[in-house]
Amino acid sequence: MKIRIPKFISEFTGHTYLHKYPLWFVYRPDVHRVRGNDVREILNIVAPGDILLRRFDGYLNTAFTPGFWGHAGAYVGGNQVVHSVSEGCIQEDILNFCRADAIAVLEPYTSTNVAEAIKKAKDYADENVPYDYQFSETNKKYYCTELVDAIYNGIFFADYTETVGGMILMPDGIYNSKAVRLKLQINYKEGSK
Repeated sequence: MKIRIPKFISEFTGHTYLHKYPLWFVYRPDVHRVRGNDVREILNIVAPGDILLRRFDGYLNTAFTPGFWGHAGAYVGGNQVVHSVSEGCIQEDILNFCRADAIAVLEPYTSTNVAEAIKKAKDYADENVPYDYQFSETNKKYYCTELVDAIYNGIFFADYTETVGGMILMPDGIYNSKAVRLKLQINYKEGSK
């Protein structure tokens, strides 16, 4: 079964911050808990091939994404992260990726050559492989965690969960996977930092 989410809903909820008290929303705010010193710590520990997870607190799409973590990307070196967003698979500066409220850096345990995984990620970004909003194993269009799994040749096969009638790899699935080791977590909300 395929799950299809309209693009405009994903984009709107991904950029809308919801204040609880007083009830109010802001479109595209610039308020995040991960700050400069945190990013320096990330830059000191992250290595090419590592997987980055991030979370935004208070955004509408956070409320619709099961679990704590909301997005995943792969660090490809040179201060660049490859990840899949509504515009497709992109490569962007790690400083932009880290503008979030929580970050986790994970090292995958894999027989896949890290250099091959990085090359595959960069190729997907160069091709701007689409993010198609169809959570399916049968196409070559990827949502964020599906992209990470694809570059590592399916190491997260055991971490997919059934959600709304389909099998989906959620960011929490990667975080809790036996296929990775946690290197660093910055999460002020949960008190772990």
